[in-house]
Amino acid sequence: MKKPFYKKWWFILIVVIIVLGAIGNMAGENDTTKEKDANDKVETSAKTPENKDSSKEDEKEEIVGVGTPLEVGDATFTLNGVELADQVGPSVLPTKASGKYIVVDVTYKNNGNKAVTIDASYFKLKRGEKTYESDSVASMSANQGEDGNIQNSFFLQEVNPDMEIKGKVVFDLAPEVAEATDLQLQVQTGIFGTETGMINLK
Repeated sequence: MKKPFYKKWWFILIVVIIVLGAIGNMAGENDTTKEKDANDKVETSAKTPENKDSSKEDEKEEIVGVGTPLEVGDATFTLNGVELADQVGPSVLPTKASGKYIVVDVTYKNNGNKAVTIDASYFKLKRGEKTYESDSVASMSANQGEDGNIQNSFFLQEVNPDMEIKGKVVFDLAPEVAEATDLQLQVQTGIFGTETGMINLK
């Protein structure tokens, strides 16, 4: 009696070869997939620092010095000069500092299409993490002439498009802070400071 063909040695050998071939192909595909995934991860990780560096560069804001115009939004700010003082205002009735005054002389230009109201509170001094607010009374006094008339005081003053105003903003600081070399003037375009810029005082 003849054996059925599926029990013959050559048939079994063919089946074993086919099965082994199939297993080998599956293993090869898995290795290729793993290798591709590994390559993708390497490429992604290689690109990531580049993207981070470019985003950091975009986040860096421009910082200028005395006499250099700084564009912030629809405005241009120029720090014309800085001085230390014990008092400001008319010699007849000056306003005296509790510590030491820093008086910044600033020009503001409106480059927008609408009138803008600007105030001394739009100017702040920064030193590291610390923020120093302007003294509104001293700022008004610093913009008074000997006759008592107030010129441009940056006190809720409306500036039309293409116009500019020049005035003084005063900060009352501790003497050691006023004489520091790392102070910066922060300027902003509105009451909420949606757009800001930095100017080095020294």
